[in-house]
Amino acid sequence: MDVVIRPALADEIAVFRDVERDGDRRYAGYDGVPVGFDDTVAPSTLEEARGDGRLWVASPVVAVGPGRTSDDGTIIGFAMAEPLDGEAHLAQLSVRLAFQGRGVGGRLVDAVCRWAREQAMGAVTLRTFSDVAWNRPLYEHLGFAVVPEGRWTPAMRTLVEGDGDLGLDVARRVVMRLALSTG
Repeated sequence: MDVVIRPALADEIAVFRDVERDGDRRYAGYDGVPVGFDDTVAPSTLEEARGDGRLWVASPVVAVGPGRTSDDGTIIGFAMAEPLDGEAHLAQLSVRLAFQGRGVGGRLVDAVCRWAREQAMGAVTLRTFSDVAWNRPLYEHLGFAVVPEGRWTPAMRTLVEGDGDLGLDVARRVVMRLALSTG
């Protein structure tokens, strides 16, 4: 699927909650997420990330003239990064359910990796479920590897504990890391 990945605009943040909830429908019936789970990233957190250049959107490409394309303004996914332990952390990745499995998430992860390199960060970390067919395997395909729990930093441990505070099954959560090439 041909999409534009670009920095988020302030007026787009209002739709992120719907994008996140729609993408999370894929977890229906998965018992690692409690029934009725409805947590989304706070708009103030998204706005802060946008202001710092750490928030990207995916939007389908449309033709706007002979040989010219643009995005159509429809937000089908977003990614948010944050600094953590001197590295980049993929704090949120959401893609609308109808667009999952088409490479949109991978393109958003690429945007986070580019940002991390620009910030002279040597790696990107994330948290995900270990036993969901479309989570850990996707990130492994992108080059991420599981960080053994014994090697989690205090900040990583705090994030996973926060997942537990939300009701997520932390026994199924893993931290993953991708070392970035510097060249």
